[in-house]
Amino acid sequence: SITTLKQRDALVQSAVDFFVEGRLNVALQQFVEGFNTLGLLQEMRAHPDLFRSMFEEDVTPLKAKDLSALFQVSFSAPGTHAREIENRTICFWRDWLIDVEEGECAPLTLENVLEFASGSSTIPPNGFLLQPTIELLPEESGKIFPEANTCNIVYRLPVHKDYESFKAQMCNALLWAPTFGVA
Repeated sequence: SITTLKQRDALVQSAVDFFVEGRLNVALQQFVEGFNTLGLLQEMRAHPDLFRSMFEEDVTPLKAKDLSALFQVSFSAPGTHAREIENRTICFWRDWLIDVEEGECAPLTLENVLEFASGSSTIPPNGFLLQPTIELLPEESGKIFPEANTCNIVYRLPVHKDYESFKAQMCNALLWAPTFGVA
């Protein structure tokens, strides 16, 4: 039994020592041994800045230019009517990303946009395994909302004649997406 504050402090210190030195020490030693097997630990110690992003969370906020640069657009052949429509839609997309970044589409965030398209709210430190792409839905499909395939990271954008319509339907789709399929 504990009868004094000094005994309580000693018990707390013993519990902390056991947790840090006892339970975590074995796991930490296995971690170190794993990095030593290929000589990676020495490289990590020699060049910590090169490895920092692999072990520390990137706290820089997502920017519209990051998302715009992340996705590769699948365009039609240059000079076609389809390409003209695609160029307009991609301009709408980039303007919309800026509006989201500036808070004009609140509560929507750029993290929501990335999550809708990829399933992840952050860009992995080493990038995605697959190249994220944007495809444009055919104008004759009549679809007004974006679609996403998070397995292949394909974001399909709808075609709208004006920016305000594009913006409204993009915002609606992403804000309604979390409740899709919930009865």
